Amino acid sequence: MGFLYNQNVNPRSPRTTAQSYLKARSETSDNGLKDERKRAEDADQRAKDERQRAEDERKRAEDAAQHERKTTLAEYLDLCHTHLFRSISVQTNKSLTTQGDVTSPKGKLRPNRLCPWIDFLSTQKHTQERLQSAYTDHSEKRIFENFSFIKGLGERVASRKIASEGDLANLQRATIETPVASIIGHLQSLDSVQDEFNIGDGIFFDNHPNTLSDTAEEVSQRLKNLQPFTPTRSTPLFSGLRADQICVYTTAENKDTLRKLAFVVEYKAPHKLNLASLRSGLREMDIKSVIDCSLVPPAKVQGIDNPEHFQYHADRLVASAITQTFSYMIQGGTQYAYITTGEAFVFLHVPLDDPGTIYYHLVEPGNDVLAQTEAGQEFVHRTAISQILAFTLLALESEAGNQKWIEDTMNMLDIWEVDYEAILHNMPDSVRTAPPSSEYRPKTYIPARLFAMNLRNRSANSTCRPDTSPLDNDNPESPDASDHESPPDTPTRPTNRKRHNQVRKDGSKNANASRYGTQRRSFCTQRCLHGLAEMGNLDMSCPNILDHCKPNHKSKQHQLNRQTFLTLLHQQLERNRDDDCYPLGIQGARGALFKITLTSHGYTVAAKGTVRAFAKDLQHECEIYERLKKIQGVCIPICFGNIDLAHPYYYDIGVQIVHMMILSWAGERLDKCKVVKEIDQKNVDTMVMRSIKQIHHAGILHRDLRVPNIFWNAEVNRVMLIDFERSEVMLDLRKGAIPSPNRERRKKQWLLPEKQAELSKKSDDGSTMLKSQVRLRFANEISIAQRELTGR
Repeated sequence: MGFLYNQNVNPRSPRTTAQSYLKARSETSDNGLKDERKRAEDADQRAKDERQRAEDERKRAEDAAQHERKTTLAEYLDLCHTHLFRSISVQTNKSLTTQGDVTSPKGKLRPNRLCPWIDFLSTQKHTQERLQSAYTDHSEKRIFENFSFIKGLGERVASRKIASEGDLANLQRATIETPVASIIGHLQSLDSVQDEFNIGDGIFFDNHPNTLSDTAEEVSQRLKNLQPFTPTRSTPLFSGLRADQICVYTTAENKDTLRKLAFVVEYKAPHKLNLASLRSGLREMDIKSVIDCSLVPPAKVQGIDNPEHFQYHADRLVASAITQTFSYMIQGGTQYAYITTGEAFVFLHVPLDDPGTIYYHLVEPGNDVLAQTEAGQEFVHRTAISQILAFTLLALESEAGNQKWIEDTMNMLDIWEVDYEAILHNMPDSVRTAPPSSEYRPKTYIPARLFAMNLRNRSANSTCRPDTSPLDNDNPESPDASDHESPPDTPTRPTNRKRHNQVRKDGSKNANASRYGTQRRSFCTQRCLHGLAEMGNLDMSCPNILDHCKPNHKSKQHQLNRQTFLTLLHQQLERNRDDDCYPLGIQGARGALFKITLTSHGYTVAAKGTVRAFAKDLQHECEIYERLKKIQGVCIPICFGNIDLAHPYYYDIGVQIVHMMILSWAGERLDKCKVVKEIDQKNVDTMVMRSIKQIHHAGILHRDLRVPNIFWNAEVNRVMLIDFERSEVMLDLRKGAIPSPNRERRKKQWLLPEKQAELSKKSDDGSTMLKSQVRLRFANEISIAQRELTGR
């Protein structure tokens, strides 16, 4: 038993020990292999993570580079919509919005009819197709702002809600106007686009009133001091640009001063003119019936909201806004305009052959883009910038209404006499809720290839039609319903390329030959016009000499005198202000320059025109010219005198030229003249001083000797000075201003000796003091002129 017990107590045997050892060793080996595999797996994972990090870094670098690189036109349009337009929001808290009224249309020309612009979309599409054809070779060029800039701008836009017209103006400038001007600026540098469209030297959006308009500060103040003025049909009460309005201008090629009004833009804050009102109020209507309707439908009928109540207010609100814009379109002679609330755009068109009708089309880019996307089609062509771009190209090549058209239209149309400023406040809050029938129903169509992109790997005549809703254009016969429209046969028909090329050679479109005759004519020479003013001899070197004489005329003298010339010119301008009257686009603070030809005799002169507020300034300037008569045609232009226009010249929005001063042509501005740049600077300064001293010698202090008023006249090889409306007559240097010695001597004979001595001393002291003051002022003016010349 003891043997057996010892066996159980000490069970280990050499065989068992060996097995345990082998088992332990096997387990150790397995663990080592596992550790090795894990280390290998960890190493693989680290390598994989490193590769992923490198790939992520590469992608980030590529994305960063892509975000910083310039964009193509299609990419730019897409990004601007995504990050700018979609970032716009409206302030809904009434306490944080401006509470002013929609601008009253009182005293404004009103249209007779409001009609839907049925072929608007087909016209836009055709313009985009023309652009695509002209831009094909440039569509991959990266010249527009990058993703990072646009995204950052969008974040700033999103931080500011529209609560006033001022907010809307700032957002429109950043999100619409600057991008469109940038695109047009690029397009105008391309010959292929210039050959297709009348872009000229580009466009600019200007919200500053013309310095001659009645809303300009100095003009406004002057008008308050003038006697009351009752507007007539020939001189209606038009006003200049307001804070909620801008004009879009273009300039002719190589003529940076001559600008043409392309279209008008009106801002309306969305909390004042909301989408519901636009959708319901934009419909075919007779404006007079809207104005005359004084019976307000009840808000509820049998306890149910009355849609006619909302319609009544929407009609009046929309009619008011459109009348305001329409009036400015007429006085500007432009066929196109648009009203924007930020969310929506109302495009407007007034045909030249039917100025009593204004056509409209409502565009809501957010909904338009959404509809295109849901239809599986590209949307870039329906964005706000794309629509404004196509509209701009259409407006740029449109014919402008001339002076006769403006006046005839004013005589034909009625004035809105109703004081309508309280219309917005009279609308109950309940009517601001859109009824179901006011939903916007966008159209879709296939874009031109220019607007098809892969940024995100995306695969009849326009007349009023009775009983046609402007928002119910689902009729397949409508031009907007087709994806393959031909160019519309409407007043908005684009010019063909051949015709446009001819237009570009002339510098503008559809102007009469007489006007371009004046534009191309050379000014008469100083010698010619001096002879005309003094009933002297003709200048046989005048470029217009053949028109100054009748056939077989053998006399060397002019057939007209100064007064007859002015009378004939006045009569011509009374009959017609389009033919042989051409604005040069050169404007100062108180006048605008024209080139006018007396058609019957070919005399071609300059005319400085001004508004009623500054008529007295030109009369004063004419008096200064008369005092400088002896040096006219030598160092100042020849002045024939002033005329009052029988009918105003509509120069710009709110600028009606009613008074003109007729002059000879001074030449070229000193700082822009190539000939002067080739002359030694000291010699130029000497010639300037010579002309200044000559007017000083005649007793005139100029008081506005700036470079823009100093000209070089190649004909007389002299410096000429202009703009004497601020000039002052120094009376002590005029003949008779200082008592003559003989007259003083006769006066003294009746006085006692002591009084004679006292009077002589006072007279001598006063005369010496006056002369000293005059010399000092002349010297100061020369110093000012020298500084001006040094800094030019």
